[in-house]
This record gives sequence, structure tokens and C-alpha cells, in this order.
Amino acid sequence: MRSFLFTLWFLQAFLLASCQSQDASEADYYSAETATKSYQDVLAELEVAITERNYRITGHNKIGSVIREREGIAFPDYDTFQFCNLTLARKMLDISPSAVAWMPCNIAIRSENDHIIVTTHLLPTHSQDPGLRAFAETINQQLKDIVDFATQD
Repeated sequence: MRSFLFTLWFLQAFLLASCQSQDASEADYYSAETATKSYQDVLAELEVAITERNYRITGHNKIGSVIREREGIAFPDYDTFQFCNLTLARKMLDISPSAVAWMPCNIAIRSENDHIIVTTHLLPTHSQDPGLRAFAETINQQLKDIVDFATQD
């Protein structure tokens, strides 16, 4: 089962990377961190922030704990959340079917040097389509708000 979960995580990460634009300047990320909250508190607050904005969590990969358990070693915490709002997804896909490469939304959490770091990839805002550009800017603000909520003291 653990091997299956790791394979599933790896496949998802590969597909996400291969679906994104090859132009690195298009892949923008937003990160925030906290040194005062526990890892578990940040995870719980991410779940609250995601669901309060009417997104449904579609996946939670507990990468660090699975590696610790499988290999019996000390290994830092790493988690990812995938989430989606079907109403917003439909709107985005009506504007641009190729935008499916950016679905679902993803947030990564890691523990590093006594800090909890939360990172999300943002939708590209360089589109020639003003509707898609405005949509991406709205979603990006929501993603930033989710990250900030979870990391605020």
C-alpha cells in the first residue's frame, strides 16, 4: 500500500510538472512561513482555509511521514494538498480548455530549520485573454489568502 501511495504521489508530481508550461518564468509560486505554529496546526489551518473558500480537498499526500514509516528513519515533514472548486473549474475551462493543466490547485507544506513553509503555485497571468487573466488573478489571490491564513500568528 505504501509503495502504491508513493507511486501515486510521484506520478501526480510528474504529470503536474509535465502539464505546466516549459517557460520557467510562467511558473510563479507564493510562499509564506511560520516559526511559531506547529506543523500539525498549519495542516489543520490549511484544511480550514481551503474548505471555507468552498474548495473541496481532493488529495492529501503525507510524503514525509510515509518515508519515515517505510524506511524507519528520521525524515522531515512534507505534505501536499490538492483541491478544487467545480464551479470555478468549469468557469476556467469555459474560458480556456488548455487551463486544465493548472488543475487542481496545489499547496505544499514542509518543515525546515524549525520553520513551517507553505508554498502554492499560482496560475499564469500572462494570457492575452483578459477574462482568463482576471480569473487567474482572482484565484491567485485566494491561494495567497489560504497560505497566509495558515501561516499567520
